Amino acid sequence: MGTAEAKKQLKIGGMALENGVMFQTPRHWAMAVRNPEGGISIASGEKMSLGLNRFRRIPLLRGLVGLAETAMVLPQASVHGGRLPIMTRSPEVMASMIVSVIGAVAVKNPKRKLSPFVEEAVMAGLAVLPSLVALRRSRATEYHAAEHKSINAFEASGGLDVDKARSATSEHPRCGSNIVGPAVALMALGNTLTQRALGRRSNVARLGVSVLSLSGAVELMQWAARNPSSLWSRVLTRPGGELQHLVTTSDPTEDELAVGLAALRELLRLEGALETAPAV
Repeated sequence: MGTAEAKKQLKIGGMALENGVMFQTPRHWAMAVRNPEGGISIASGEKMSLGLNRFRRIPLLRGLVGLAETAMVLPQASVHGGRLPIMTRSPEVMASMIVSVIGAVAVKNPKRKLSPFVEEAVMAGLAVLPSLVALRRSRATEYHAAEHKSINAFEASGGLDVDKARSATSEHPRCGSNIVGPAVALMALGNTLTQRALGRRSNVARLGVSVLSLSGAVELMQWAARNPSSLWSRVLTRPGGELQHLVTTSDPTEDELAVGLAALRELLRLEGALETAPAV
């Protein structure tokens, strides 16, 4: 397969780390991190097969398969020096946790008389608040932008041009941030309907709703990515784009952008889609 054909068939996903960037396709993963000495360390390989390929064409299940395969890569990334963003004990994060708890208590107050859907939506939003604040306090937001700029430049030009990556947008329509809004909405709707059907809250039902909501949100975002010109696609991705712009990405430095391009270059090499390009 030639490099041009290989590029057209690539389905690349990415993940920002505390100290670098990881990219992956259904077959391979590649990671670049800034090591303590100041250089760039690269690790890559084939993804572990879970034997779930038959589920890749089944709606709702295919999204979960992709998430499971991504999770299987994380231990390998950790072994090679990749650090996942973690909750910190900063005053901002602690404050957000307090707000989340107090808000949940206030929402559950029967005197508030909120509609079940509004209550569930607010509860879901409060649950993700500490994680968003922790991410904002992390350097991963800069590597997140470096990840997006690298892949945006590649998808626009087919190459790894440093200047184009520098000027590319920091938002991406396939970003996981886009899943948050639809997942919260689906979770609120699902929990409201199951509570009405059962006449009570059920932890088992809420777990099932959470899984289905996450998978449903992935399906919606994949549809939106395939239909970027659709009005509904723009409606679905707009909240996630704003979340990326305001919370989950920050302007990367030249060094961070170099890490993102190095990770993408390694992935393209594994996929046989790497052309001669200016050095990063």
